[in-house]
Amino acid sequence: MPSTTVVPTSDVSAGWDTIVPTTPTTHFDKIDEGTVTPNDADYIETTTVGDVDRFALGDTPSNTSEVTQIDIPVRGFLEDVSATAKVRLELFHSGTTAVTGNPKDIVGADYGGYGTTPATAPAKSWTAISLTKAQADSLELQATFLGS
Repeated sequence: MPSTTVVPTSDVSAGWDTIVPTTPTTHFDKIDEGTVTPNDADYIETTTVGDVDRFALGDTPSNTSEVTQIDIPVRGFLEDVSATAKVRLELFHSGTTAVTGNPKDIVGADYGGYGTTPATAPAKSWTAISLTKAQADSLELQATFLGS
């Protein structure tokens, strides 16, 4: 089955505390690397429980008829040594419709432990889904910091 890469193309909501670099003030462009070599010089960060960033994802190719799986690799790290520190990922289409399989939580073990060296976590996967092209083209990724 063919696959394609789409990346965040705009902010829907930007609530995380810190972006690096600070200009431009958009958040999506700090996490839009796709599958190429990650850029650890730009990122988003928060320590505030409940902070939410939500991103619109790019359109699928014009010949897309159905999307049956979505894989999202995440590069980052959790500095907190608490076993409960986590970020929750959720996918939505058409504004508020949750994609089957929500949520997916990222914890320190996904990065090989806690620390300050960025690592790419194994992809979080939404499988056994069936999205039309229109639904796939309206996908939004939400990242919520759940704290520790």
